[in-house]
Amino acid sequence: MEIPRETVLGCLQKYADRGIFRGFGANVDRNGNLECRFLWHAPEPHRLRFDPRRRALVFVDLLPGVPYPSEMDRALRAYVAGRNSEELPEHRRLDPGKANAGCRNRAGAVSIEVRCLDGDFEYATSRAVKLVNEVFLDFLAGPYDGYMIEHFGAPEE
Repeated sequence: MEIPRETVLGCLQKYADRGIFRGFGANVDRNGNLECRFLWHAPEPHRLRFDPRRRALVFVDLLPGVPYPSEMDRALRAYVAGRNSEELPEHRRLDPGKANAGCRNRAGAVSIEVRCLDGDFEYATSRAVKLVNEVFLDFLAGPYDGYMIEHFGAPEE
């Protein structure tokens, strides 16, 4: 196993060991990508792929049922792009010299990608996890309650 894969896997395993991820499992696919599955914010497992050649961590099809183009798709892209803003506290910000983030919408399923720019894969992994956590707890909370109820079984209260 390559060192970047070991670093990413070790960082994700720490989240699982702390009980943040449940049912954590990982394997290396035939293309050399690290494929991880775990329960976290949804009743179905999240899928995270680390592509060492592209230095990219991708939460694959993280948000289903987001039409392209739609207001929600545009707002999510702006939210993710804004994670590099110096107006954010440092612990919530993506350092633009270390990592960048973006969204991809394929057939209404949004994936979120964080790319490591400087070789600090522990930083990129932890920031990817924090970004997705903020998407669920900050971006989706409130304005997208109906979406959360429909797609993730959130309580209607």
